[in-house]
Amino acid sequence: MEFYLNNGKMLDKNKDEVLKLKKTILITTLLCSLIASKEIEYQGEISSEFIVMQHDLDKTRDKEIALRLDIKAKYQIDEDKKVVARVQGIGDIGDEERRYIDVSELYFEHRFPNSAFLIGKNIRSWEAMEFYNHTDNFNTKNWLDDPFDFDSKLGALNFSYNYFLDDASLCVIAKLYENGQKVQDERSSNRFAPLKYSNALETSQDRSSPTLYLKYTPKAKDNIDYSLILEHGYDEQRYLVPVNRRDINGSLKQHSYIVDKLMGYGTLKRGNTIYKSELALTYSEDSNVAHYSQASLGAEHTLHKFYKEMDIGGLVEYYKYKAFQKDKYNAKSFNKLFDDDLVLGMRVSQNDKYNSELLTGVMIDRHNSEKVYFAEYDTQINDKYKIGVDLQHLAPHKGSFFRDVDRIRVELGYYF
Repeated sequence: MEFYLNNGKMLDKNKDEVLKLKKTILITTLLCSLIASKEIEYQGEISSEFIVMQHDLDKTRDKEIALRLDIKAKYQIDEDKKVVARVQGIGDIGDEERRYIDVSELYFEHRFPNSAFLIGKNIRSWEAMEFYNHTDNFNTKNWLDDPFDFDSKLGALNFSYNYFLDDASLCVIAKLYENGQKVQDERSSNRFAPLKYSNALETSQDRSSPTLYLKYTPKAKDNIDYSLILEHGYDEQRYLVPVNRRDINGSLKQHSYIVDKLMGYGTLKRGNTIYKSELALTYSEDSNVAHYSQASLGAEHTLHKFYKEMDIGGLVEYYKYKAFQKDKYNAKSFNKLFDDDLVLGMRVSQNDKYNSELLTGVMIDRHNSEKVYFAEYDTQINDKYKIGVDLQHLAPHKGSFFRDVDRIRVELGYYF
């Protein structure tokens, strides 16, 4: 399929659309071929998403409808070798930016008696807290998805070597490419970038300069489970700079910079209570960005079989971001949502065969008492159908840039 002008030259916009279409066809064909193979194990879901918002924001949509796709496949070559692929996609009716299919994971893993080697593109989770994880910074956040879903990430190209000791594991990881972040269109309520925003990414070194991690994880003992991580490379934070340095009123793009970081996360279980913590200390090599620390502490206490088979748990978590230089970029400069915040929540687990669960609570900014109220309910029907309902209410402080926003999200899905 081709689109031409009268002089035979292809329109750039149409050319991009053709390339996007060809990529989609290629990915879909590959995925169907994998699923058709009897030697491939796969699972996934397809769902529809409906969002309704009440607000007084100018030129902003109050409804969103989208289709979602998430398929993960595994080919077990032999007992020690496997290939894993994951394809995710969104088709938003009203937002052209949210129409894509992406291979978020595609990697080869080989396990040896005392070690394991991985190469390819994958997603890792480094976390202990329930609501926000500042140590979970290996993957770049996917801004085209729900910004309140911190598990939505872009796959990272990397290789790793994990060595298993008698009572611990030591993993060396090299991330090989720094992802850019596309944003939703200007009429989306989830667009938190300037109107003149470019998807281009500027880096202080070559974009393919590796970010190195050293991760140490002892085996869980006495109900204590934790990991320590050293990082040298690109930080998760980025600041905006002009695309054209001579035009300060032009488009803005992200700038990524180098840091040295020490991180740790862990949990401690005592009876019916789980204590959680995440800590990070960052030394910035960029003259514009302050050195900073992040810390979070939390606890979750569960009353088992509070009513019949139902469990009820109370959660409390506190997050703190501290910059060590006042005249440089800090949490407010990066629009950090969790810089000095208290979260109070409750979890109700029905412990039925449908994994029905309700999570509700409030997030309070200790600086200005700004609040976000939320409730999330998820359940299944006959192990094949998924129902999810999310409610959010933003109550900003007087004079805030934000306005009152009420948001209801409903997701209906099918597992296969």
